[in-house]
Order: sequence, then C-alpha cells, then structure tokens
Amino acid sequence: MSILLGLLNLIAEGDFKQYFQNLKQNKFFVLVLLFFLLHVLAMVWSDNWEYGLNDLRRKLSLLAVPIIIISKPIQLRTNYKIILFCFVAALIITSLINAFAYFHFEDYFVFTDIRDMSLFNSHIRYAIMISFGIPVLMEINDSRKGLYLIIPAIVWLLLYTYLSQVLTGLISLFTILIAYILYKLIVDRKIKSLFFLIITFGIGLGFSFSLLFSEPEVNDNSKANFISMKTEWEKKSNFSFEGKDKRDQELKYTLARFLESKNLTKDAKGIQSLTDEEIKAVENGMADVSEMKIGFWGRLEGLRYQINHSTNPNGHSLLQRLEAWKTGIEIYKDYPFLGVGTGDLDDAYKRKYRDNHSQLIPKNQIRAHNTYLTSLITFGVIGLLLFVFIVFYHLKLQIQHKQLLGFIFMILMLVTFFFEDTLETQTGITLFSFFAALYSIQLPSKKND
Repeated sequence: MSILLGLLNLIAEGDFKQYFQNLKQNKFFVLVLLFFLLHVLAMVWSDNWEYGLNDLRRKLSLLAVPIIIISKPIQLRTNYKIILFCFVAALIITSLINAFAYFHFEDYFVFTDIRDMSLFNSHIRYAIMISFGIPVLMEINDSRKGLYLIIPAIVWLLLYTYLSQVLTGLISLFTILIAYILYKLIVDRKIKSLFFLIITFGIGLGFSFSLLFSEPEVNDNSKANFISMKTEWEKKSNFSFEGKDKRDQELKYTLARFLESKNLTKDAKGIQSLTDEEIKAVENGMADVSEMKIGFWGRLEGLRYQINHSTNPNGHSLLQRLEAWKTGIEIYKDYPFLGVGTGDLDDAYKRKYRDNHSQLIPKNQIRAHNTYLTSLITFGVIGLLLFVFIVFYHLKLQIQHKQLLGFIFMILMLVTFFFEDTLETQTGITLFSFFAALYSIQLPSKKND
C-alpha cells in the first residue's frame, strides 16, 4: 500500500521531466536498474517461469522504492527526521508488544523458544532492524533535552536484543560499532589505526570462533537407564519417549543430555527432579539446561551443541545453513558461468538435496541464506561482481557525502548478507531498497530548515 501511494503521489504531481533527470543522475539507481535487468535477462535460461516471474514481482520493489525516494528528494531535514522517527517508533511499539506477548501470553501463542517472540516479522530481519534503530535514534537527537527520551529507548532496544537471543542481533550491534569506528578512521585518513582495527577484528573473530567451536563436555548416553526414564517421562509429558522433540531430534537422547547437563542421574530419579519448565524445555529440544537462560549465553550453548553434535542437522538453524551453503557451492560448480537463472534457484536446490541424499527433511531444505551465494548461483560470477560493486559504490557515496548513518547501514547489510537471503523476501527487499535509496542522495543539512 505504501509503495502504491508513493507512486500515485508522483503521478499526481506529474513533474516527470524532473523525475527522469533525478533518476538518471543517480548512479546508484542506474546500477540497481542494471541488477534488475539482469534478473529479467536470466529468465532466458530459466525453466521455471512461474517462480521466476514471482521473483521479478518481488524484485520490482528494488526499483519502485528508489523511484519514489530519488525522483523527488527530501528537501527539509525536518522531513528526514520525521521518516526516521516513524521507523524507530514502529520498532519500539512492536518490540514492546512482542515482549509482552512472550512473557505474559506464552501459552496462548505457543512459542517454541524465545526467538519466536518476533510476531510481526522474521526474527532475523527484525533483529537487524532493532539494532539499526539505535544509530537511527542517535541521528534523530539534536539536543541535550532529547537525550532524556533517546537514552531509555536505546536501553530498551539493547535489552530486547539481549532477551531475544537472536545471534544476528548481537552480530549487528557489533557490526554497527565497527562501522562507526571504521567511518571515523576513513574520514580522518588514519591509515595506521585502520590497519590496527582490521587486525584486532581478526583476532576477536578468531577468539569467538574458538569459543563457539570448543568441544563441550562429552555426554555418554550409554549409561542412561532408558527403561526407567521412559516410565517416569510418560508420567510427566504427553510427548512420546521414543518419538521426536520439537527440533526433530530423538527425544530420549535430548532428555539424557539435559539430565547430564544438570548433573542428575539418567534414570527415573533424575526425571523426578525436573520442574515443569524443564520438561517443557526438553520437549522444545533443549539439550542443555543453560539453553533456558535468558540472553545470549543460552543461545551460544545451543550453537556449541549443534556444532559438536552435527550428525543430524534437522531443527538446528546453524547446521541447516551450513548444509545449504555446501549444497549451494555444489550447484554453482554445475553452472559456473551464467548460473541457474532467475526462475530455477529453488528447483536447483531441491534437485541437489535429492541427489546428495541430504538428511534434511523437505521443510528444512532451505535455500542459500547468503545473498552473495544466491547471486553467484543465480547469475554466475558476473551477477556476484555487479552486486558487490553496487554495495561498495554505495559505501563510497557515504564517504563522499559524509553520511555516517548511510555508511553504517550499508556495512550492516554487507555483513548480514553473509548469513541471510535479504533480497529473497519482500521485507528484506523493502528494507534494503528504502534505506539504500534514501542515502544514495545527499541529504539536507540543518540550514535547509
């Protein structure tokens, strides 16, 4: 509706000659237009036209949103700040609703885990927007008095990110901090400090990976008394002891690992010691009591378990992504020059999963979940190079225009593109196209008002 209203507004004003001049002079828009035309061209070597046309329909927002913003650029800084205020106000309102629903109406919504708290959007894309809301709030504020409103809002967004346990949110916050420092070093031409930042970032990343991939204590399920466990479990839960938990894992092994994480005996006595909340956690697929913790430590424990018990990727977001990346690389090797085409991405993944006899059940057979890999598979090397050029050209514009928030946004996109198919969903396309287009022009300063 908003896109249609924006386009109708341009038609009603009817200054088409000026619109065309503004669009033609905006090199970012020209590059995005070329990227869209590549999608159209790649239909030629696609077999699945139904999927391809649906993808083109979604990708039209890559053009429609920039046309609305660039055709008639914002003239007043006040209007710019109103737009940012509407965005961050929506984030604060929806995040409050999410938290209230999770902590007070958990049974009504039937949440599997706390990441399901995101009621209005994908928890990953929502986490990215919540994180980006923090520098947006700082951009809005122009006075000391405003800090009394801005600081509580920032604290809430940080708290929500912590509570939600979406690792993408933590990565996004860290990326925003790095982007801020990176911008200052580039603008001030502090090359030595920039080099030191890159080294420090590499060391920190290595430390994080070593922590994530470190082997937790070895669980020995052979010592479990499954006969007595089954008898006691059936008294406490309606889930079949021999069945699967909500993460599609064998429940009896999830239960055994959970008991061991609490230093309880793996028998009927151990199960008797579990609370109703812990029984529910086992049903939800939590194999370690630390996963019940509020905040990121519980999430990290869950990821460590996934990495070190990777025999079955089903129900584990990280392992499913690793399987999708591996499958995607194999698809690219089959179509290295032109890719599979706009319409055949989904079919290529289904076919490769089938040929590889993947352990993933059909509902977990996700696509790339990596925007760069998706571009490579769909269009080959040329498509990937064009997409990367668009991103880095936009970053260059932010340095030229001295727009810190635009620089932060595109760095955030650059990083999150590695583990999210942002441009494969309507929400992701709209988010990217709106802010990328907004900062592709030099925004008005205070003196414009």
